[in-house]
Amino acid sequence: MTLYVGIDFGTTNSTVAVATPDRKVQVAQYSFLGQSIDTFRSVLYFSMLQRDGSGQPLVFTGPQALETYLEEEGEGRLLLSPKNSLASKLFESTRVHRETFRLEDLIALILKDLRKKAEEQFGSLGVKVVAGRPVEFMHMHSEENEQLAIQRLTAAFRKAGFEEIEFEFEPVAAAYSYEHRLERDELVLIADFGGGTTDFCLIEVGPNARKRP
Repeated sequence: MTLYVGIDFGTTNSTVAVATPDRKVQVAQYSFLGQSIDTFRSVLYFSMLQRDGSGQPLVFTGPQALETYLEEEGEGRLLLSPKNSLASKLFESTRVHRETFRLEDLIALILKDLRKKAEEQFGSLGVKVVAGRPVEFMHMHSEENEQLAIQRLTAAFRKAGFEEIEFEFEPVAAAYSYEHRLERDELVLIADFGGGTTDFCLIEVGPNARKRP
């Protein structure tokens, strides 16, 4: 079955949704402290108490990162909101134990686990994805900063197994979500309050607006 995949990689939370050709939409679920939730915290935790075969700290992402961090009482390294640094030239990489991680490597770790958990529920997600992006990234002071952010985010998605990545402005994506339930045209103000950026979009939506080129 063909699946259309959307991923919102957020500053605080991320999520995956899939849609089928008959417009049925499902959102991936994750487990946190014994409860099912539909958001995946955009965090990484490098455990200093658990190591792999080469002695490197094991890395956990999302809800499992928070659970492990709490269990180990913070003995490792917790990295929050890597999305905030996408447009910044100041953060190129960081070193954890003996290994260097570029920013796109860190984000790819989160995206890989997002994908893995979603595929356990829906099957293969394929290589195409529509990904949300803010209108302006944090630290985006020029077109060069924006290009840097998109290059890094694209590289992270490719490391997670996606080859065809289409970006959509997050407030416009929210407008699409609202529009599908409308039976008449409306002019609406969409506000996307995020953990790192807040965007507003004034847009015409509805059955007739959708048909316009």
